This record gives sequence, structure tokens and C-alpha cells, in this order.
Amino acid sequence: MARVPALIITPHSSGFVPFNILADMLGEGVYNPDICKERLDFIFNEGDPYTDALFYTQDASHVHAQISRFVVDLNRRRDEGGLNGVLKVTDFSGKPLYQDNFRFSEKRIEERLTRFYDPFHATLDRMLAKPDILFFVDGHSMVPAGPLIGPDSGKPRPAFTLITGGDKEGRQISEQDHLSIPTELAQHLRDKLELYFSDLIKESDVPEQILINEPFALGGTIQRLSNPYYRSHKPGFGLEFNRALYLEPDENGLDKPLKDRIPLLNMRFQRFMQDISKDFEMLQPSND
Repeated sequence: MARVPALIITPHSSGFVPFNILADMLGEGVYNPDICKERLDFIFNEGDPYTDALFYTQDASHVHAQISRFVVDLNRRRDEGGLNGVLKVTDFSGKPLYQDNFRFSEKRIEERLTRFYDPFHATLDRMLAKPDILFFVDGHSMVPAGPLIGPDSGKPRPAFTLITGGDKEGRQISEQDHLSIPTELAQHLRDKLELYFSDLIKESDVPEQILINEPFALGGTIQRLSNPYYRSHKPGFGLEFNRALYLEPDENGLDKPLKDRIPLLNMRFQRFMQDISKDFEMLQPSND
């Protein structure tokens, strides 16, 4: 298999929460293994579970999150506030994550960003600067319907969403914004996703749609790494798998993997990546 000149990023694949932060969430319950396991299982489920496996690409480069998005959301601007910002105090249904008396201090905020956010993005900077990496993929999964805290609350979501920072056809929205890949390439990648995944989509219960920039048009990582003013910028895109393609509810109200589905989806994704690598090679400036 030929080398894929890509950097694969999964900023929400981890469910790890350090003990001190888990103590802020659970109080005395942090000393009860059953309570801890229940919370950690829930937090892993609320992230983008198994995306490190879904987006694995042989002979590509990979950077995976080492902590949960509920510790620090690595796919946000460093200073992004709000309920769904870089530091979250609720889950996506609006339920508090912390004890009633918990408050973020400036010291706590800066400690988390310095300890977790900054090293992750410094790693992305170093990796993307390598000349043998031509593009990046920002890998995610999305729940089948928009959650309370989301841009599309209650609405069904497509099988896949390709994210490039533009409109639903991949076009630039305004002169102040930038596309992470050209419009024609975005539409071409949508067609390639159709080629490699349409039969699996038809076998599932998800809508038979592969959309561009709906319901998500931009992510903090994509925006930063593809920004022409960023020193090491490269073209790249975000990709959201609908979780119903590979997960089903279990008896505990969480999700569990469908039998053999993750390796099958990953095999198709690896073929997709092999195929599109030549398209990004063609984007490289000529030496003539």
C-alpha cells in the first residue's frame, strides 16, 4: 500500500479524565469505582468514540487526543467561550458536569489550556510543517440527531458531512473567510465518499445523504491549520461519520459498536484516502 501523505487528527476520540478533574465533577463519589466507571463510560460515549479506529490510515501520520473533550475541547479556539466552547460545564443535553459549588477560576482555566490544549496544537504545528505531509483530515463522528447544544437541535443528520469552511456546495461564503480546500475538490471528495460508502449507507438506518458543510461548516482545528496566514498551513478537510453507521444503543443507554462495522468502515476509509491522495498531490505548486 502506497504511503498516504496526510496528517489524521482525531480531537475527540479520548474519554480520559484526570483524577483531579474527575474529583471536581464527582466530589466524594470519585472514590467509588462504580461511580467513576459510570461517569467515564458516559463521557467516552459523549465524545467521538472509536474515531481513532475509524480514521486509521496505514502509512499516514496520526495525532489523537489524549484527554476527553469535556476536559478541554481541542477543536475550539483557545479563547472560545459559551456552553460548547473550549471548556464545557455541561454535557450536550445541558446537564451539569460538575458539583454545584464548582467554578472555573482564571488559574484553573489557564492550567488546563497550558497542560492539554497547547501541547496538542504544538504537535499539530510540528507535524504539519513536515514536507512529506501534503494535507490533513480532521476526523469526527456525530450523533444521528442534533443535540440540545448544537447548531441543528432535534434535526436528523446525514450519513457523512464534509467540512471545508464554505457553503453547502463548498463555495466561499465571504471575503473574510477562507476555504480549507477548493470548491471543485470538495465536490469531488463528496463524490468519492459516495463511491466508497453508498452501499453501506443503504444498509443502515441513516439518511442517504453526504453533505458539504451541513450541519457543520467549520471547526477550530480546520480553520487554523488551513488559514493562509498560518505559517505551516496546508489544505485539509473535516469529516463527520454519522454514529448510527457503526454504533447501536445498549441496555445502559449508551452506545456499543455494531458487529464488524468499524473495521469495514475503516477499510473503506483507507481506500478513500489512497484514492484522494493524488488529488492533493496535484494541488502542490509546480517547481517549473
